[in-house]
Parts: sequence; C-alpha cells; structure tokens
Amino acid sequence: MRLRVSKAEALTPSIRLIRLEAPDGAPLPGFDAGAHLELEFGAGAATVQRKYSLVSPGAEWGYYEIAVKRNEYGRGGSVFLHDALAVGDLLEAGAPVSEFRIARDGRRFILIAGGIGITPMLGLAAELEQSGLPYALHYSARSEAEMALRERLPQGGHGTVSLYFTGAAGAARMDVAALLDGCAADKDAHVYVCGPGRLIDAVRIAADERGIREHRIHFESFGPGWEAGDEKVRLTLTESGMELDVEPGTTLLDAMEAAGAWIASECRRGECGACITSYSGGQPIHRDSCLTVQQRASSFCPCVSWAAPGEPLLLNI
Repeated sequence: MRLRVSKAEALTPSIRLIRLEAPDGAPLPGFDAGAHLELEFGAGAATVQRKYSLVSPGAEWGYYEIAVKRNEYGRGGSVFLHDALAVGDLLEAGAPVSEFRIARDGRRFILIAGGIGITPMLGLAAELEQSGLPYALHYSARSEAEMALRERLPQGGHGTVSLYFTGAAGAARMDVAALLDGCAADKDAHVYVCGPGRLIDAVRIAADERGIREHRIHFESFGPGWEAGDEKVRLTLTESGMELDVEPGTTLLDAMEAAGAWIASECRRGECGACITSYSGGQPIHRDSCLTVQQRASSFCPCVSWAAPGEPLLLNI
C-alpha cells in the first residue's frame, strides 16, 4: 500500500518521529501491540526495504507512526529517512506484521528496552496495562535528552517503569542479571527485550545461567549495522573456492549473494538462524541474536555479523 508522510519531527537529536497516512485519508489496516511496518523506498541509487516498529496505538487506524534512529554506520535507510524524507512524500509499505506478541500463557512480564528499542515496548506495555497483567518496564538510554518517547510511557497501576542513563556519571545502570533473578522459579514470567545486540546477548546469557527456558525469552533486534572501527573483510568460501573482499556498508550475506553464492536466509536480522554457516578459520565478530556461546565457536550468521581484518574468514560454503 502507498502511504503519505503527514508529520516528521525530531524527538531527540538522533531520533525522528514519522507519521504515515493513506493519501486519501482512508482507514489503515489494524495491528497488534509490538507489530512492525516494512517500508520500501529509494535511498540513493538503491531501493531498500526496512522494518520499523509501530509506536502509534493499535486502536488508532487513521495513521501509523514510527520512530527512527539515525545510524551513520547502518545501511543508509535511517540516514535517508532523517535527511531526505519530507512531509508529503509517498512511501510503499506492507501491512503491519506482528512477530513480537504478548505470550498468552504469561502472567507476569519483564520488558527491557535499550535506546530506540523502546518502540515496540510502548504497545506491549499499553496492552498489558489494559489487560490488567503485571509488568515491569526497564528503559535505558545514554541521557535524558536521548530518551525518546518518554512522555508516552505508561502511567497506570498494573506495572512499574524504571529509567536508566548509561552516560550519566554516578547514575544507576540497568543490572540485567538482577532483573532476571526470580524468573526461573516463576514459570509464568516472560521476558521481552529490544535494543542493541550487546543488551540482547546479556539477557540471553543471564536467562541461560538461570535456567529460564528459551520460549520465555522474546527479543527483537535492529538488524545489520556497522561500527566505526569496522574494516574491509576478506571472505574465502572453502567449498567453491570463491574469494571476496567486502567493505563495511554491505552485509556479508548480500556480498556473497551478489557474487553468485546461495545461502538460505529469512529474517536478515540475525534472529531466525536460517543463514547459519559454519566457519573453519578467521576471527568472526558475532552480532546475531540467535546463536549460543557454544554455537558461535564454529558457526556464524552472515546476515548481520562481521569479521576482524587481516586473516580471511573461512566459510564452509
């Protein structure tokens, strides 16, 4: 479906709120809490598809709202939506997709958000509040000025909200291990986390150490991204003999596909594990959210992960 930008405003120096409506003002398809919207647009010479969590109320079907963090080391989509997109522009979008739903067997919920990871949590917390189910929302950002959508945090009586500032001297930081203490014994407790890969990893590791079953841990990542220190990677595909040099700005999966290699894939966000590939040499930099520590010793997700420069990364493809 085609949507028109009816509002675009800065929430913080790095996060922009974008409101989308039908060009003719018609009602839009409804969605569940935690749903995301996939947009298609031209960013430079390329046409890209990007997924963004909806922050507008699910009951409000006259518009969709997303909050986008500008990422200089991303794939270009967020930079376009910050720097080039204007009110009145048209974008193509699919119907909202719900993959981050409230577990129906849950009776208590812990919601953990890091930075822009607050976006799906707003809907989840609102649904829990309306359902009368107890929850605790923990939201971490670098500073108060960078804590987007703070005014939309729930104020009701069924849950608690705790805020943390990682860049403030002497401020209390989120202790993930402490948050999960007690969950192992409470079989009805479910944990939701969205944010940087390091935060998701910390939650998964803490949950594993406490014997919390995987089906009670729900996470949503930001997909592939790059860091300032990333350098060119040399790939060697051991079965085909193909060698590739890949620069930051494209994923290893995309580079291999462009060169003619076939790798199974699905989410392309390091969550589903469809693209898991074994490796036999090199120094991978894991950025997935699906592999265990043990699996990372020999396996790799090329849709989001990277590798150290120098020694080639040997993928068994």
